[in-house]
Amino acid sequence: MPHTISRRDFLAGTAAALAAGPTLFAAEKQPAKSPRYLDIHVHLTHRWFGAERGPVTADVLLRWMDAHDVERAAVLPLVSPEAFWYPVTSEFVITEAARHPDRLIPFCAIDPRTLGTHLPETKQVVDMLNRYIDAGARGFGEHKALLDIDDPLNMKLYEACSAAKLPVLFHLDNRANMDKPGLPGLAKVLKTFPELVMIGHGKGWWASIAGGLAQPDLHVGYPAGPVAPGGAIDALMDRYPNLYGDLSSSGAHALLRDREFGSAFLQRRADRLLFGTDFYDLTQESFPQFDLFRTFNVEPKTREKIAHSNAAQLLRLG
Repeated sequence: MPHTISRRDFLAGTAAALAAGPTLFAAEKQPAKSPRYLDIHVHLTHRWFGAERGPVTADVLLRWMDAHDVERAAVLPLVSPEAFWYPVTSEFVITEAARHPDRLIPFCAIDPRTLGTHLPETKQVVDMLNRYIDAGARGFGEHKALLDIDDPLNMKLYEACSAAKLPVLFHLDNRANMDKPGLPGLAKVLKTFPELVMIGHGKGWWASIAGGLAQPDLHVGYPAGPVAPGGAIDALMDRYPNLYGDLSSSGAHALLRDREFGSAFLQRRADRLLFGTDFYDLTQESFPQFDLFRTFNVEPKTREKIAHSNAAQLLRLG
């Protein structure tokens, strides 16, 4: 298991390192250990996020990664107005990640509503995505717009991502990529674009590990209690091999709420799960994702898939 670091020690170390400049960061980098984590979901932030909460610069992110034995991380922009307090653009993420190509893997994002105004033709969207790919992008997301998940504008965006061969990491709840209990809209997307890898994340996605849900249940961050049978995630993963799950944020809670179900789910979906934390805020203290493998006594081969190789394969990292 990775060693842990308290928030106070992390903030103190970060402040000292920032004051000393980038040389100290370079001196403190540790050689990679094996196996280490490939985190599919982290963010960079700007200074106006608030002095206590940020900024999470590339150097701060690398310090956090070293403290948690994270070898590489996918850095996700947030471009939709619903996604964050302010935009974190694809251009910013790609530029910052390019300074550390051995550690940081940039994603790109386009708000789907742009396809109704400035990018009405699929070729225009594909061309833009290819420019992002040429600049280093390996995936698309975090996709988090206030639209139905199968809204026509979203469907046009998925078509372009499929053509560009970019996996889409999407957030699903009652305020982003909305769907109904049972996730029929997501099923439509998966069926329409069978070559497009879709990576699920968010309250509504992980709530759907259980059956018997009502619409408000898709916006509860951390449901508690036993997992009711008939969950949409298992059903959709059975039907669609292009569907994956991002364990960040509420993902770990979804498995830990029912230890018997969570252990079995982790084993049977080992080929479809990706380790992630959703680190974006210096006040974050709890990352239960690091506890999953120990809690469920996961064998090394399964751990390697979830912690690293599944994501490396999807992102074509070699």
